Formats: sequence, C-alpha cells, structure tokens
Amino acid sequence: MNSQTIDEAEYLLDQLPPPSSDEDSIVTKLRQRLNDLLTDLRSGAEGVARAS
Repeated sequence: MNSQTIDEAEYLLDQLPPPSSDEDSIVTKLRQRLNDLLTDLRSGAEGVARAS
C-alpha cells in the first residue's frame, strides 16, 4: 500500500458530514467501511512499527 491510497481514504472520510443521530444508515455504514479501510491501510503501510 502506498501513502497516496491512505491519503485518498482520509480525504473520502473527511468529505462525510459529522455523525448525527438522524443520518441515513447508508452514511453510517459508509463511514464505518472507510474507517475500516483506513485502519487496514495504515496497519499494512511501510514504516509502521508493529507491536508484538
């Protein structure tokens, strides 16, 4: 994975409005999927120290 992919995922996540109690469930699911993607990308990035 490269940093551009991480930057793109962060950008997409930043484009979502802040969480609210009345948002559509699809927005909530999208936010969670982007968070999961970003977590996975960061964990597989070069130069990231892994705890053993």
